[in-house]
Amino acid sequence: MSNIYRVAISLLVSVSLSGCAGDIQPMVSVPTGEMNETVLLAEHEKFNNSYQHFIVSDRQLAQVKAWPSDLVIDVFFGTWCHDSEREVPRLLKALASYPEIKVNLIALDTNKSEPAGRALTASVKYTPTFIVSRKGTELGRIVEAPVDDLVADISAMLALH
Repeated sequence: MSNIYRVAISLLVSVSLSGCAGDIQPMVSVPTGEMNETVLLAEHEKFNNSYQHFIVSDRQLAQVKAWPSDLVIDVFFGTWCHDSEREVPRLLKALASYPEIKVNLIALDTNKSEPAGRALTASVKYTPTFIVSRKGTELGRIVEAPVDDLVADISAMLALH
């Protein structure tokens, strides 16, 4: 019985290995660098679905409306990242009626890098990372997920400054 077991294991291992030999796929390329909202939503279905299904509350709209118009939000995200798929569309939808607030969408690869090196300069370790700035000064960050929600967390940052 143990010989049959060994032969079966040997066959299983050899079949498994031979099946993979010619099927090694090159790594799939992911977009990196600056990306605009239109491209993100048009080319990445999960982001578009999250955007379409998210409902901005009246409270969130009122909070965003109170934000200073010179606010800048750098969004470091991955098109491959489930947290990004959830949070980035929520921010974009909340800001849809307020184009004066500048959002820089910066797509990263799985190593958290992109050609211009902005993620490295900003010490980004996780995605998404939202860096909120005003007049060139960083006010705060939201990393991976907000404490409450993105709008409330950014409003809390602004209240501290």
